[in-house]
Amino acid sequence: MNGSHRRPLLPRLAHPCLSSGGRVAAIGCGTIGYMSDLITKLVPILHVKDPSAERRFYEQLGLRTTYEGPEYPGFIAVGSDTVEFGLSRRPDAAPATSGLTWQLAVSDADAAIAACEQAGLSFEVTVERPREDWTYRVVKVQSPNGIEVVLEEQSPQG
Repeated sequence: MNGSHRRPLLPRLAHPCLSSGGRVAAIGCGTIGYMSDLITKLVPILHVKDPSAERRFYEQLGLRTTYEGPEYPGFIAVGSDTVEFGLSRRPDAAPATSGLTWQLAVSDADAAIAACEQAGLSFEVTVERPREDWTYRVVKVQSPNGIEVVLEEQSPQG
């Protein structure tokens, strides 16, 4: 094979920020911006002592199991059509008392309160009023691993 006729091993991806030589062609265009075009979803993974207990907690809030299988023992994913996250078994996981707060938007605070009551969960309801024309309710609960979960009422923008 003649060295002047070598094909590249991988095809170059066309991108408006790259010159024909594959170098950044404009200020403000970089690998971070390009990579952000490839990212389609954020799926956090929580490290917990008991993924099954966490799953039951989130199922009580209306989420469902989206993955559980023999390929990844000790891992469960939960979610809905709009949110998804993993629960990974870590026997040495410390309760997440201040490192993370889940804020889940809910369309009906009364229904969220009723779901918490029906599940026997301890919760606190507060009313937030950031401006005179903007008031909403927040339902705070805690997961079995100590994660603060905030169910924030979302109202249509007027």
